[in-house]
Amino acid sequence: MSKSGAQGDKSAMLIKKDQTTIQNYFEDNSGVRGSHADFAAIAENEEDIAAFLPEMAAKKIPVTVVGALTGNTASGLAFGGAVLSLEKLNKIGDIKKTGGKTASLIVQAGARIADIKEKAFANGWMYPPDPTEKNATIGGNIATNASGGRGFKFGVTRDYVKALKIIFTDGSQSYIERGKYFADDSGKITFDTSSGKKHIALPKYKLPLIKNAAGYYNYPNADLIDIFIGSDGTLGVTVEAELLLIPHFKEVFGGIIFFPSKQGAYDFVKSVKDSLKPHQLCHPELVSGSAVNPSYNEILKQVQDDTIRATDEIDPMSLEYFDKNALELIRCDYPVIPAGAQAGIMFEQDVYEDNFEILTEKWAELIEKSGINAENVWFASNMKEQEEFRAFRHRIPERVNERVKKNKVPKVGTDFAVPEGKLSEMIDFCEKEFQKAGLFNLTFGHIGENHLHANIIASNEEEYKMTRDLYSRIAQKAVDLGGTVSAEHGIGKLKHIFLEKMVGEEGFKEMAKFKKSLDAAGILGQDNIFPKEYLE
Repeated sequence: MSKSGAQGDKSAMLIKKDQTTIQNYFEDNSGVRGSHADFAAIAENEEDIAAFLPEMAAKKIPVTVVGALTGNTASGLAFGGAVLSLEKLNKIGDIKKTGGKTASLIVQAGARIADIKEKAFANGWMYPPDPTEKNATIGGNIATNASGGRGFKFGVTRDYVKALKIIFTDGSQSYIERGKYFADDSGKITFDTSSGKKHIALPKYKLPLIKNAAGYYNYPNADLIDIFIGSDGTLGVTVEAELLLIPHFKEVFGGIIFFPSKQGAYDFVKSVKDSLKPHQLCHPELVSGSAVNPSYNEILKQVQDDTIRATDEIDPMSLEYFDKNALELIRCDYPVIPAGAQAGIMFEQDVYEDNFEILTEKWAELIEKSGINAENVWFASNMKEQEEFRAFRHRIPERVNERVKKNKVPKVGTDFAVPEGKLSEMIDFCEKEFQKAGLFNLTFGHIGENHLHANIIASNEEEYKMTRDLYSRIAQKAVDLGGTVSAEHGIGKLKHIFLEKMVGEEGFKEMAKFKKSLDAAGILGQDNIFPKEYLE
């Protein structure tokens, strides 16, 4: 261990070279093995990073930025070179009210989501993005544009990022505020840094007009800040973010409904969506297919005019799905799951007024109209009880990750999303493929957004190859239906072949060219999003 540059040069960063000491940087939730690095550099401040990156660029030493290592695609795992840890950049600032109904919070990249949410809640505010892994850092969530269970109403990480501070591999820094820099009609953007202006041109491939976390953001007239969100640690090092906060709800009403058939679950979700009014559709693409996702400005408008607080109306934050195998996986934890349940739906609604009884009646009417047996419904009548239901939902990926670690074979988990009206076809396709393969599988996720996680768990290397082949067919089907191969986890190092189905080899070439316009040496996050061979 030393307090010096990687090679005894300029940076005053803490350097750890002992392989035993740095083993904790070589494992995440993906199950990928064999990660290694020559050393780990632990940044204590932004100046460390600004000095360190040009050193690495000059020597062409790859740098993998890590936070909490809770990812599913191995994007935070190094395979050579240096690990750059932001664990000590974890400060959370003071909450500042920015208007009658919003506030902002400046946080460093290493701050944990749980701590950010706790601070906001303690002051009457809410940071809405709700990824399953609360120990994740905000830097990691920004890198993948994380979403989580409440994205049906509140959107994704991108919708709550007001500004980013980024350090580039040439040592320059830029403070990028939302609404300041936009791509012109040809995709070109010029923006300011501490060392002068940078000029970039976005890739030209087309991305689907649905919830998407695959490939560099390049939608028409893109805001510069959105290009860095979801870039998987490949363009620059995000060291600080300013987040949008909105008023916290007073209470939660929700429940879990068990169905004797998958179709019953699909029909119930459709009936919920059909009951929503236009102003409640934070995700217009769920109905029209005409928008990417709720934008920051749309969220802000809904908060300011109170339409986000749909009083006396059915207006769920989340609609979550579990198939039969997912329920069986946690039956040992929850033996009261009804026998014969083929699917489950969990719903949550945020309550802002003293109208809990009215909302209860509305949901009860909808459930009764759907012909659902009341014995197959669990209700939560306050935040504490609903947290128990959320623990039920989160127990599924926890059990999956336990199996993956025990088997010591990487997990193959889909992250597809498809346009409205296409999900049942997508699920049927997956289940036919699973049946043919005969591999252990389960499916759960964000059915309200047509975004599910089908997990295929291999017990040995031979089965792992089968799961990859199976995933390839599933990815192609999602693309054929107009969907995406990744809606929230990103691509990382595991899903190149699936992203190629969306953007093609030419798209990878465009990505590499775009990356090098910001990281000329190509050292950051090598092999994330696209194969590193395209940088050569």
